[in-house]
Amino acid sequence: MLAWIQVTLILCAFGLLREIRPSEPFVSEFLLGEWRNITEEQLNRDVYPVGTYSYLALLVVVFLITDFLRFKPVIILSGLSGIAVYAILLWTTSLEWVQASQFFYGLYMATEVAYYTYIYAKVDPAKYPRVTSYTRIAALSGRFLSGLSSQLLTHFGLMDYRELNYITFTAQILATFWALWLPPVQYGIYFHRRTSIGTPSLDKQLHHSSSGSLTRSNMVEASTLIARHARSAYTRPKVLAWSALYAVALALFVQAQIYMQLLWKQIQEESNSPVAYNGAVEAVQTLLGAGGAFIASILTSSGIPAPVAAVQGVAVFIGTFFGNVFVSYAGYIVMGMLFHYTITLASAKIAGQLSDESCFGLIFGINTLVGTGLQSILTLVLIQTLKLSIYSQYFAISGLYLLLSSVWLLGWMINMCRQKQSININNQY
Repeated sequence: MLAWIQVTLILCAFGLLREIRPSEPFVSEFLLGEWRNITEEQLNRDVYPVGTYSYLALLVVVFLITDFLRFKPVIILSGLSGIAVYAILLWTTSLEWVQASQFFYGLYMATEVAYYTYIYAKVDPAKYPRVTSYTRIAALSGRFLSGLSSQLLTHFGLMDYRELNYITFTAQILATFWALWLPPVQYGIYFHRRTSIGTPSLDKQLHHSSSGSLTRSNMVEASTLIARHARSAYTRPKVLAWSALYAVALALFVQAQIYMQLLWKQIQEESNSPVAYNGAVEAVQTLLGAGGAFIASILTSSGIPAPVAAVQGVAVFIGTFFGNVFVSYAGYIVMGMLFHYTITLASAKIAGQLSDESCFGLIFGINTLVGTGLQSILTLVLIQTLKLSIYSQYFAISGLYLLLSSVWLLGWMINMCRQKQSININNQY
């Protein structure tokens, strides 16, 4: 078997196991259930924001050290933090421990960057598009299995919401064990570069040099290269525009996704319709999201995100306004499917503009960091400053989607006018 295929299969197996979390579609029901004395208000304002802020703060650190530690230790840390999250959820009951679990969940999500960027340090740049799709397919497959299994297990009364966490906990242990088999990365993309350790004779010199001097030299070289790659990418208008779309789309979707279960629970309580198809909805959303990503991958030349963002805004508004849980389910599915379409389209557009393939992971890491920062601002403003009700939060998100659509459409129209003007000027000469 070819080495790159073997590495990809091992990594994808880790990604699949990591995403098998059947407890997640019903995590709000579990936290608000008989096993704890937590109110919806506390969950909305005191628990979930901890995860958001922790994710942002830890993502900055993880983003900086992942390449320095050469990926594998961070991937193992991802599995260990997942174990910590679900151990706390299973065997503690206080509000403080739930907040602690959110801190570890922030670490768990932040270390996901190592899973998606490890492969770039192990395979030839020509295979980046293929291995990127494989790792994402593995993750989406795990999420689909999680949604499907959680729905079947709860619908037929085989497990309650707490017992689903045992499956998630076991999957995290297996993922961590599997990560130990990942081949170590000898050379990083920015730190410990192959060109920095060019010849055996130089290796010996470096071996005898002081480690402190070597580390400082490595840091300076890596920082210079990171700055050069970032400057080269973001000075391209198209990279900047599509990166902005990537970050904003990510922020809006994640903000909507985190609190969606609270919206569904509120709708169910007010309409007196205690249905619980969260798992099925997540499975369908993941499946259609994969389809949306596939469509975006083959139609990159004709993608216009403005109407897509408008449809997302309308879907969120309808899903909130009508007070019917099935309508809200449908709105969430449409929003999620179009999110995967937008993210894949933006990724392809950005990748097509990058002159140096080695900065592929860096740019997407920065965009994710910016998106997480924007989502933290949304949490701070909507939930902890304005203290909006759950309905008002989603009306605000709907309005922001429509604003995104309007801004992108305006930018597209300005760009088209400039291009037309440029063509007319060229024709005159």
